[in-house]
Amino acid sequence: MRRIKETTGSPPFRELVGIVLHSMTWRALAWVDIRSKYRRTKLGPWWLTLSNGLMALGIGLVFGGFFGNDMRTYLPFFIIGMTVWGFISSALNEAAVVLVQSGELIKATRLPLAVYVMRSVQRNFLIFLHNILIVPVIWVFVPWPLEWSMLLAVVGMGLIFIFAGAASLAIAIVCVRYRDIPPLIGMAVQFLFFVTPIIWMPEQMRTGKLVVTLNPLGYMMSVARDPLLGRPVAPEAWAIAAAAALLSVAVATAFYLRYRNRVVYWV
Repeated sequence: MRRIKETTGSPPFRELVGIVLHSMTWRALAWVDIRSKYRRTKLGPWWLTLSNGLMALGIGLVFGGFFGNDMRTYLPFFIIGMTVWGFISSALNEAAVVLVQSGELIKATRLPLAVYVMRSVQRNFLIFLHNILIVPVIWVFVPWPLEWSMLLAVVGMGLIFIFAGAASLAIAIVCVRYRDIPPLIGMAVQFLFFVTPIIWMPEQMRTGKLVVTLNPLGYMMSVARDPLLGRPVAPEAWAIAAAAALLSVAVATAFYLRYRNRVVYWV
């Protein structure tokens, strides 16, 4: 925390780089959030894994039967997709209100604004790490071939984390200035859920392919989920996912450099 505080008097870009290089503060705060929420419980954060696993299993069985899919292929596809999407949607939805909710701290401390946003993103990432452990359990009942290419999913999740962190920072700055935007963010996330291959598989598409093609989150899902399932990932999916992550970083950096000193007057 000391190193991050020292950057508050430095130029904005150096401050932003310092937050990335010295991430212990927001990672520690996120872990404290998780521990405090489940203090004095027997299972602790594992309640998240249990509840999300049961929900995904129930919904997967219903939608799998509705679409007439083979459960041995659909159930892992759906559960992994829901787990990854849970991280993305939670990060973006919480970003819309994180600076507003942290208003008193922003006025009372000199911590960089990005710390509050990354604390929220990291907290949701820790929840994701708990939830993704449901995958080995599913594999026991509906096994699929395991290959070394599964390790590429780590790279895919890295791209998603970069995208979610940068997009959350940009969203947080916009939403603290315009308080009518958070409900729109929620509606946009709900819309993206239905046009992203989560409850349906890409090979089932017959119409509306243009909407799916223009949805960058579809490519994000592909690079994080498909390697785990042994499904091939097209090179253009990697390229678009990386481009979306870099673009979100560029936009977030531009917003932060321009508006960081104004947020304290908006909260």
